[in-house]
Formats: sequence, C-alpha cells, structure tokens
Amino acid sequence: MTAIWIIVGAVVLFALVSVTRILRRFLFAFVFAAAGLLLLHFQTNPAEAGAALAAMGGGVVLAGPLRRFVTGGWL
Repeated sequence: MTAIWIIVGAVVLFALVSVTRILRRFLFAFVFAAAGLLLLHFQTNPAEAGAALAAMGGGVVLAGPLRRFVTGGWL
C-alpha cells in the first residue's frame, strides 16, 4: 500500500507543478493587461494609477523569491 501512495503523491506533485506554471502565465498576462489599463488611467488620476502600478510591480517582483522560500526551492 505504501508504494501506491508514493506513486499517487508523485502524480499529484507533478500535476501541481504544471498547474502552478499555467497560473504563473495567467498572472503575468493579467499584470500586463492591468498595467496597460493603469497607464490609461494615469491620464485622469496620476497619483492613484502610480500607486497601483507600484504596488502591483512590487508584488510581481516579490513573487519569485517568495515562491522559492515557501516551496523550499522546489518549483
């Protein structure tokens, strides 16, 4: 029974790895789309759009090191 659980665990782990890559691509696509919209919003309210761009950029920059810290460098 233990060997079966090891195989099931490996399959689930590989499935999660592939899903996180897809989610990461969707996140970057969303970030680019949101950045474009915020640049358009910058014309009407520069302070608000600049703050939102800075917060979103900081989150994207910290995503990689935070992911490595949480997963222990696995993904």
